[in-house]
Amino acid sequence: MYQYSRMYKYYIHTEDAAAKRIAKWYVATILVGSVCWFCDRVFCERVSRWPVNPQGHALWHCFMGFNSYCANTFLMFCRAQKRGWSPKLLETMMILRRIDF
Repeated sequence: MYQYSRMYKYYIHTEDAAAKRIAKWYVATILVGSVCWFCDRVFCERVSRWPVNPQGHALWHCFMGFNSYCANTFLMFCRAQKRGWSPKLLETMMILRRIDF
């Protein structure tokens, strides 16, 4: 629970638009991943009879992996700012971002 309050504290104090976008992706991926996992858990027997199984648990793993990436990138950016550095988030492949110090 501590990480969520820390992320929120950093979010409200960060003025960088790219960093805020990463934080929003963090929240979105945790919500969508949780919904995938919950639906897979609750509707497992029904879904397994479909011709194509959406594999909610596998989707959960994908979303949580991206979630971890977003959280770490955002927190590294905020830590670099707190240390007085001037970090910049640079796009890679128009999706992923990396920090340039």
